[in-house]
Amino acid sequence: MKKILMVILCGVFLFSIAGCGKTEEKEQKLVCTTTQDQEGMDIEQVISMTYKNDKLKHMTMEVNTKINDSNVKENWEEFKKTMDEGNKEFDKDGVSLKVEKDDQNYEYSTILDIDVENASEEALKEQGFEGIKNDNSTLESSKEAAEKDGASCEIK
Repeated sequence: MKKILMVILCGVFLFSIAGCGKTEEKEQKLVCTTTQDQEGMDIEQVISMTYKNDKLKHMTMEVNTKINDSNVKENWEEFKKTMDEGNKEFDKDGVSLKVEKDDQNYEYSTILDIDVENASEEALKEQGFEGIKNDNSTLESSKEAAEKDGASCEIK
């Protein structure tokens, strides 16, 4: 009886270690934030990158600008026009760019969302991210590079 129990326990132990031969994908999210005060504007950039087995699968980049200076507020319409020229809304093949404007609070935000696995090369190129699918940066190397550039990063 003891021998059978030992065989069962050893089998359970080996089964749990081996994991049935299935490799579980490890998913982690890296969130990096930078803030700066520039010519009467508070600018916050948040980049969220999802990695599976240390390969980039999804990225979202949000840039939020809040106008604080009264002179810049007086030129809010011109500011929006200039920003809109460089930030055309886009939604194509796994890549999207959305623009949000708050006229009462003088806030302008862009949200770029990239499904790296499913995005077409053409859509990536149109948004300036050609080659991102072939980028071999790991979560840790991306974190180091972002922090070197002044971002504060957190792995979730």
